[in-house]
Amino acid sequence: MNKPNVAVLALAALLVAAPALARPAERWANSENERKSDAGEILYRCGTDETGPRVPVLQAQIDRLMAEGRFQAGGQIPVYFHVIYSGSEGNVSDADLDAQILVMNRNYAGRDYNGNVVSGAANTGYTFVKVGTSRTNSRKWFKMTPGTGPESQAKNALAVSPGSTLNIYTCKPGQNLLGWAVFPFSSQAGTNQDGVVIHYGSLPNGYLSPYNLGGTATHEVGHYLGLYHTFQGGCDTGSCSTSGDLVCDTPAQGTATSGCPSGKDTCPATGLDPIHNYMDYSTDICYTNFTAGQDTRMNAVVNQYRSWIGNVRVANGGSGQNARDLAGTATTFRAVPNPFNPRTKIEFSTRAAAHVSVRVFDIQGRLVATLVDRNLEAGSHTADFDGERLASGVYMMVLRVRGEAPVVRRISLLK
Repeated sequence: MNKPNVAVLALAALLVAAPALARPAERWANSENERKSDAGEILYRCGTDETGPRVPVLQAQIDRLMAEGRFQAGGQIPVYFHVIYSGSEGNVSDADLDAQILVMNRNYAGRDYNGNVVSGAANTGYTFVKVGTSRTNSRKWFKMTPGTGPESQAKNALAVSPGSTLNIYTCKPGQNLLGWAVFPFSSQAGTNQDGVVIHYGSLPNGYLSPYNLGGTATHEVGHYLGLYHTFQGGCDTGSCSTSGDLVCDTPAQGTATSGCPSGKDTCPATGLDPIHNYMDYSTDICYTNFTAGQDTRMNAVVNQYRSWIGNVRVANGGSGQNARDLAGTATTFRAVPNPFNPRTKIEFSTRAAAHVSVRVFDIQGRLVATLVDRNLEAGSHTADFDGERLASGVYMMVLRVRGEAPVVRRISLLK
């Protein structure tokens, strides 16, 4: 039997689970939340439910644990897209989804939409890889809203491995919403109701300018990883670890931001409003950063509530084992050698006879190779990967065994 991990138990004591509550429309459909596209369409930025009990992170203790090397966070997040459309509307292309993956990878790496490093922006260590797509023609689901029957029905029908995969649903939400998400500490987390919903027009190059650079998904995934809005609590002057957005390096903010105003300062005592933060309500082009404090909060929340995320590591006597390994549920999956040039051998094992796939994706989430896609007997297996025609860089290999959660590993091609 595995012994309890000290760092995990310490984190459990710092975080308190909060139940999810349905969010009635009037909570987001108000003048402060109202935005307009360049074409004049009324939009409401976010319908994520923040009404449940607050989940604090004692930042000083988390910083100490990280400084001591007792846990690290970040890692690969498999993404399964569900494209919900109605007739000829909303059936976005795979290229649109690939572009959204690229934007999230850049934003969570401290880079802007064009891939340029943003001064002061946190490189969170979270990366995203597209592992699948479904397409459903449903007028009813196409217009779903949070906490309603259509949302529940769509997610129950379409969700893929919600306890180990980020499910992102694209549609045209009712009530003019741009998106919403499920917090990791919600009672819905890990169930079919988990995941993120975004307006298809908010995808990169979508029609909802100036909300069409992909920032909506970046914002909602921030909620999915445990972040509140930067204006949470308004100008509350209590302790940053118990009030506001529970992050100490995002100045207090009295109101959500509309557009991208210069020098907005609704709480003068704490500094200018963080209008460029992905967790505000600014236009997409105004978004440029997550802070180091938000990165720390995501790390702590993920370690406790979404520890399946690929590279989350919790120290165990200095060994730095993967959190999944500590739980005794790991599947052998590695590349030897890694880094490699230009060939490597993929080694993996299966516990029982099953259909197995091994695929390799680039950092933008595009499929570059399918190495295995067939029924295999239980036991150890290998597959050869030849990167002769590929550029040097980081790639993601994804192992899927029918009936089990996908496993993602990072490999590096160095020429």
